[in-house]
Amino acid sequence: MNRACCGKPLILLFVIAMALGTASAQTGADSSQTQPAAPKEEKKGEWLIAPIPINSPAIGTGLEWAVARVFPIDKKDEVSPPSTVGVGGIFTNNGSKAFAAGGRLYLKKDKYRFATAVGTASMNADIYGVGKIAGDNGIYVPVNADGKGFLGEALYGLRKGFYVGMRGQARSIRLALNREKLSESDFPYQPPEQVAAVIEQLGEEFFRQRTVSLGPRIQWDTRDSTFYPRKGLFLDINMDFFSTGVGSKWSYQYYKAGFNKYNAIGRHQVIAFRGMGCAAAGDRVPIYDLCLFGAANDIRGYSAGRYQDRRMFATQAEYRLTLPFQGFLGKFGLVAFGGFGGVGRSFSDIGWSALLPGGGGGVRFRLLKKQPINFRVDYGFGKVGNTLSIGVLEAF
Repeated sequence: MNRACCGKPLILLFVIAMALGTASAQTGADSSQTQPAAPKEEKKGEWLIAPIPINSPAIGTGLEWAVARVFPIDKKDEVSPPSTVGVGGIFTNNGSKAFAAGGRLYLKKDKYRFATAVGTASMNADIYGVGKIAGDNGIYVPVNADGKGFLGEALYGLRKGFYVGMRGQARSIRLALNREKLSESDFPYQPPEQVAAVIEQLGEEFFRQRTVSLGPRIQWDTRDSTFYPRKGLFLDINMDFFSTGVGSKWSYQYYKAGFNKYNAIGRHQVIAFRGMGCAAAGDRVPIYDLCLFGAANDIRGYSAGRYQDRRMFATQAEYRLTLPFQGFLGKFGLVAFGGFGGVGRSFSDIGWSALLPGGGGGVRFRLLKKQPINFRVDYGFGKVGNTLSIGVLEAF
């Protein structure tokens, strides 16, 4: 969950991701952040309640919230990570609101992994158009996105740490100009011809539409924890094939791959690295399914939605320190991060001059006694501004 960016609220992935990721992380065996594993008789569930303030230029001021149960399905299973079910939502002073419910389940000594979420939302956000030049110009159109969506995923462990499976999603969305914001007396002046260019890019998307996809997902996971990894790696590859044959309005493809690496330095320090790439292909790709810079904390320092295009990459490193104290002070931690990335029509279009650097620092506070789940506050600096991100779990 990210205070500074709206992620992909226009297509409900924002609330779906919230339901799936609030306290479940991704995959892998779990361990304590600084303490040995709890005895078997203490393997019980915990409640996570997280109210998170929002102050976003894109969607206004308000509150994100989440309530989740972190628990083992089988208390005798010492291999599977904790499962999670939860609900979450958001509401802001610009009229945006969303709600989602979902969960992640780990079964049979982590042989099977299931995830599902359903959400509904009405979000008011700003669209800057497509490409780096559009983001640099800062010309935007306020829109309202109203709709609902569903996401489901099933993975099977072929061998230790290696999983393959399928995921599908279905979304029904209506885009419309936010005429209420356009009519406000303090709405900033923007050159009409440039505003018209952004509206033209939206084209056919100003009506009710349905997108449906099926596709494979591959994961390679050797992390020692889903919530606060200290060592190991995580490779995640997913391919979403939207097709009229399964009920989608348009046929196109969305590809994304991410690689995380974690190295512990002593007991209280971790160096984490992440690299990712994204590609959207097809004759007709909706603007909300382009690669979105700044979403999912790739890269912090940028408001998600300002830079987007058919290709994107991002790479970053983060230093994590847990304060070496006992008791209450030991719950705190500090981080420093930095990285760069870019967007373009093709990867060859992303030259040195088009790179978007970002960096910053943050504070962590451990929320639960048994599971190393942290409350996160990060301040990031980008090329065209800065962001304040507040959420649960690490950025990656």
